[in-house]
Amino acid sequence: MLLDNFYTILSSESSDSTTWTIQIELNPDHTVYQGHFPEHPVVPGVCLLQLIKECAENIRQQKLQITQVSSCKFLSAINPIETPRIAIVLSLKETEEGKLQLQAEGTVKEKTVNKSIVKEDIAKEEIVKENTGKESIIKEENIKDECFIKLKAALTPKA
Repeated sequence: MLLDNFYTILSSESSDSTTWTIQIELNPDHTVYQGHFPEHPVVPGVCLLQLIKECAENIRQQKLQITQVSSCKFLSAINPIETPRIAIVLSLKETEEGKLQLQAEGTVKEKTVNKSIVKEDIAKEEIVKENTGKESIIKEENIKDECFIKLKAALTPKA
């Protein structure tokens, strides 16, 4: 691991022999955030790349090195305090040359947002009695996945 205690793998599941979904919890108290950036922490892009490589190493049970990055898009910043849990979907395919083609997509679940709505929408919504005994109507928005990184790279075993 590049940085001790930077993240914890919560789970790793494979839907087939080439695709894995890895649930990760970031450590928002890690010292890297003191410099990146004080009071407004953001996961450094290089740390995300290293994290993805280390996930691939865990899957393959061998040390790997990135030999080529054909595409890397950072689509949004991750604040580890607001979003400590992320998911990485990895696809690893071996080529005839002995390289691994890696495709990775990192996502976070947007928080469920409760919004008060007007009484006309009562047919669609649930009436909730609050502790005050008053009726209010709450609409729960769907939870969406937000992609924060897309990566295509080639890896080779480290000698």
